[in-house]
Amino acid sequence: MQSIPFEQALFHRPDRLDPRLVAQSPGFQAVWQADAISLVTGFGERPVGVACPLAVFAKPIGKKHVAVVRVIDEKPEVLASGLTLRGLLFHFLIVDRNLYEAWICDPFMLAEKIAPSWGVTDLLSTITLSTDTFQARTLAQVQAVLKRVKASGLREGEDPETPDFERTADNSESPALLGGAQILVDGGRLVFERPAGDLRLVSGLWLLLPEMTRYRRWPCSFAFSSDLDFDVLVVPKLDEVILESYTTEEQAADYPDGAYELALQRATENGGQNDLDEVFRRRDGNQTLRIGIILFVVMSLLVFASRWLTPTPLPPPSLKVLTAATIVSICDPVPAATMVLYWDHREKNEK
Repeated sequence: MQSIPFEQALFHRPDRLDPRLVAQSPGFQAVWQADAISLVTGFGERPVGVACPLAVFAKPIGKKHVAVVRVIDEKPEVLASGLTLRGLLFHFLIVDRNLYEAWICDPFMLAEKIAPSWGVTDLLSTITLSTDTFQARTLAQVQAVLKRVKASGLREGEDPETPDFERTADNSESPALLGGAQILVDGGRLVFERPAGDLRLVSGLWLLLPEMTRYRRWPCSFAFSSDLDFDVLVVPKLDEVILESYTTEEQAADYPDGAYELALQRATENGGQNDLDEVFRRRDGNQTLRIGIILFVVMSLLVFASRWLTPTPLPPPSLKVLTAATIVSICDPVPAATMVLYWDHREKNEK
């Protein structure tokens, strides 16, 4: 059993002002601070009248670590003048990237296992969790996610848990979740418009992805801007800039069925845990493309090497050379002398 250490840091950013480091654990490296501040500012400026729900996101920090970050609104402070001051608190968990890829891959699961220290103003501790804290996904978990119903798709007083409730494409989240999973596997990016964020939606989507995709992609359950280039993003309001580089929820629901989506559905509906595990071990589009490029490069090198190592074939010998060899091989001087006279005569005529 291996222990995974997590360093912590807490940043505060008042609205429209620069962020500052409030507290950190002993192992929080100074070189991380500039990257952490970039993540805080990249979260975006608060639009007028928009609150920040609990948000979770993950991004690389430095070359060898990953930051799992939680964001909340701080308690508003009302001044004597009547002005209300607001700001955001950012709680960072920093983990070695190799350990993140090998054991975690899910920032939402990690966020549930370590409570943030919002009120600390000096020293935070280094936290350790054993590797067996992070269990493999189960068939029951995936089935529960795919049975989810949109809150906006329910009529007043309607209960999705009742036996007579009918799930349809209009009230179910599964079309967007399955289509979204296929889009991420294919190398695309997703955006959802939710004024109050949607941590449950993004964490459910992350549960459906293959392992290769989960540790190469970076999700965010809510942010004020798209500046950090998340692969899955929830924003309070869509704009033209975001729409240029992201696939929307509606487009994801109508996305053509792909190999991964169909395999996941078959494993969930008709298979068992082993079938589901096999689906999660599948390569994603990026890895398949990378393998294809590697194979192309290797084959090109083999072709080049074979041409370079094989000696250039000599031109076939001329008739004169063959005749000279014949002369040398003849032991009788009369025929040999006759052949010599013949070639001397031919050379003179050619000149």
